[in-house]
Amino acid sequence: MRSGKINVIGVIIVIVLAIAGIWAYTFGPYYWDAVHMKEVVQATCLTFQDRGEPKALERLTSELYKREIPEYIVEDDCRLDKRRDVYTVTCSYVVEENWPFTSKTQVMEFNIVASRGPHGWIEK
Repeated sequence: MRSGKINVIGVIIVIVLAIAGIWAYTFGPYYWDAVHMKEVVQATCLTFQDRGEPKALERLTSELYKREIPEYIVEDDCRLDKRRDVYTVTCSYVVEENWPFTSKTQVMEFNIVASRGPHGWIEK
């Protein structure tokens, strides 16, 4: 490669990596919190099935605190439901974040569900 020439492919790769880095820095933590919330919801669902609703709500609160879940997710975002022998915990919340360097807002909706029946986890 001669000196003084611009490598177009290299410039495109750098731009794509910069955009991906900005996206990951801006929106990645919300998706990472959703991964942790899946664990919280599953632990709460197990407690709900084994020990009842009051203990499950207590476990939910302690898990949110223990895992350092941000304050935009609260206990009121979660619902416990029992139908027949199926125990379900659902946590739904919405996050609004501004795109960097623009005035556009990204709305992200998260709906995390764990259901457990008499024979184990139920995938939906």
